[in-house]
Amino acid sequence: MGIDKENKKRVEYIRIASYYYKWGLTQNEISKKINVSRQKVNRMLKECVKLGIVKFVIPELEDSYVKLESEIEKKYNLKAVRIAKHGCQENLYSALGRTGSEYLMKIFSDGDTIGFSRGRSVSNLVDSINPRKIKDTTAVQLMGGWNNENTNGNSDEIVHRFSEKVNARPAKLYAPVVVESKILKEAILKEASFLKVYDIIKSCSISVVGIGNAKYPELIPTMGEKDYSYIKDKAVGEICTHFFDENGDYIKTPFNDRVISVEYEDYMNIPIRIGVAGSLEKLKAIKGAVAGKIINVLITDFETAKHLL
Repeated sequence: MGIDKENKKRVEYIRIASYYYKWGLTQNEISKKINVSRQKVNRMLKECVKLGIVKFVIPELEDSYVKLESEIEKKYNLKAVRIAKHGCQENLYSALGRTGSEYLMKIFSDGDTIGFSRGRSVSNLVDSINPRKIKDTTAVQLMGGWNNENTNGNSDEIVHRFSEKVNARPAKLYAPVVVESKILKEAILKEASFLKVYDIIKSCSISVVGIGNAKYPELIPTMGEKDYSYIKDKAVGEICTHFFDENGDYIKTPFNDRVISVEYEDYMNIPIRIGVAGSLEKLKAIKGAVAGKIINVLITDFETAKHLL
């Protein structure tokens, strides 16, 4: 008798679940149909979930990497992690760019001031943005221009393209990232135009930065052999020309007094610091950046994300 009663109850629950989830009836409509109160219908629908009569399945949950993103957020105490989907190394930068732009444009809003560093990942992020007008916004360089052939990846060009896409005011630092002497840097810092832009930098609410590998020999033409040797033996990564070790601890370099960039303390005061980087070649740099809270939002790829755990 007891079993028969349980079966009848289960059949009734299945019927209500079908009305609600399959046929789209409202709770009020169901209550009239089976002659019970709406509150009871609500309780029975909740019971359907507990009993396993109704199971919620989120399509492609594993493919969207939500679980892995959440685990990394928790481990490193990050505001957010987004994992880019890509099939091969050749399209890594475009995949990071698409994922980064989706996240950025959800949080970027009227009145924001955003700062950009350099790099292919950051450049691809800007290229992936669908143009739209956002009121009273400013985009600013966080560092001087880098002397290389990839002008699209320079921070001044990134600021220019982003400003056109969202109707922001561009603010540029008309200076190289590394100058020849401390005296020259001090002269630039006293310029009224530089001071005006630096005030904007200090008002940033968001930053979008690439994470550099401190071992890359591409740094040699800009900083020279001696400075490069000093860096590669001590640092794993670089953000806005600020170098750090595998624990994320800041490394003061001998050439700091020749660098035109946001000061480390001012950069760390930016509330949302988005780092866009991927590949196992940069794993140590990325790990240092998240471990030291140099970034608090990470956009990366699946392989790198797995190794971060």
